[in-house]
Amino acid sequence: MSGRLALFGGEPELAQAISDPWPQFDETEETILLEVLRSRNWNYGPRCQEFEEKFARFQDAAYGVVCSGGTNALEAACRGAQIGIGDEVITSPYTFHGTCMGILAAGAAVTFADIAPNSDNIDPDAIEAAITHRTKAIMVVHFGGLACDMRRIRSIADRHDLVVLEDACHGWGASYMGRGLGSWGLASGFSFQRSKNITSGEGGIALTNDEDVADRMNCVINSGRSRFDRAPEGLRWGGNHRMTEFSAAILLCQLERVRKQTEIREQNAAMLTRTLSRVDGIEPVERLPEATRASWHIYGARYEPEEFDGVSRERLLQALRAEGVPASGGYTEPVYRNPVFQSDWKAGSYRPFAWTMMDDAPDYRSLHLPNVEAACKDRIWLSQSVLLASEAKMTDLCRAFEKVRTHAADLR
Repeated sequence: MSGRLALFGGEPELAQAISDPWPQFDETEETILLEVLRSRNWNYGPRCQEFEEKFARFQDAAYGVVCSGGTNALEAACRGAQIGIGDEVITSPYTFHGTCMGILAAGAAVTFADIAPNSDNIDPDAIEAAITHRTKAIMVVHFGGLACDMRRIRSIADRHDLVVLEDACHGWGASYMGRGLGSWGLASGFSFQRSKNITSGEGGIALTNDEDVADRMNCVINSGRSRFDRAPEGLRWGGNHRMTEFSAAILLCQLERVRKQTEIREQNAAMLTRTLSRVDGIEPVERLPEATRASWHIYGARYEPEEFDGVSRERLLQALRAEGVPASGGYTEPVYRNPVFQSDWKAGSYRPFAWTMMDDAPDYRSLHLPNVEAACKDRIWLSQSVLLASEAKMTDLCRAFEKVRTHAADLR
């Protein structure tokens, strides 16, 4: 560890990029893509079907329906669960807005329940407090690939006769109590967008263990077409959100790698957690004991400036980046601050979502949830590709955190 911060001219702990460029690929992707090209069968076909079966089995689910993106998968999960106009779905405010767009596209309203204080996941107590007579479902978000408290959440849902849905868009290979994320609720959605741990550039899949739900989800994604002839005629409608054979071919290759990559991420995350647990002012976000495997799409930690000589988070991040640590502060605001939720739809003539037509539609402009608002000010993020680094580079990364803490007074 050098004695001077790189921000002030010292040698950085990480002189080179910590990990290889993302996405990763090799000749297997090149070969299979040429096979698809030459087959002239480019739309939904046998490779899509193969990936549906393999990925569903990988996550301990019975049925998979591939689609063009994670948001489409979440809309299909909602509509597969027969959630629609007049219903409310409780979800987390610490998420990408695609979670909410999937709910809104189904015609339902979003109700936000705060996250737990030292977690990036929804607080079960906040869920119970948010339930109203219109609540139909709880959509959990397994943020960063760390499992939510599914045992408690399912117990709450059972008591109130609610459906559980899972935004598992960060959950490839992750599990709770030894069972894959995405298989705990009635339906779930995953994303394969470019930044994701398994990627085809864009893409998604909806999972379920219920054949009726799978059929309704297929109608949503495949222009109203029924797969198992289970959906009522009135529910056989939807857009064209199908996946192509090119995307499925890439994903079949990526799926072969993700098991080993997840092991590497788990090992590196454990090393980082051991280090940060010794650094005053930086505390890793909570991982439940029942979260038997994490995918670590995002490694999150909570920063406490008062324990760090009063250094602001922005200054800390600046110092870490100078040392070669590609850290970020994550979301700057809760998702309910998105303009979609901050607009006064009742005052205008244009109402793009069904929930805005309700006489008592929720008004999010005065909503303040303290834990998520604190998280948007105090989180430090590292991406999944960082956690694929070699052991030597992860050791350097850990030293960078320790170095910045040792010289924190210089940052004021």
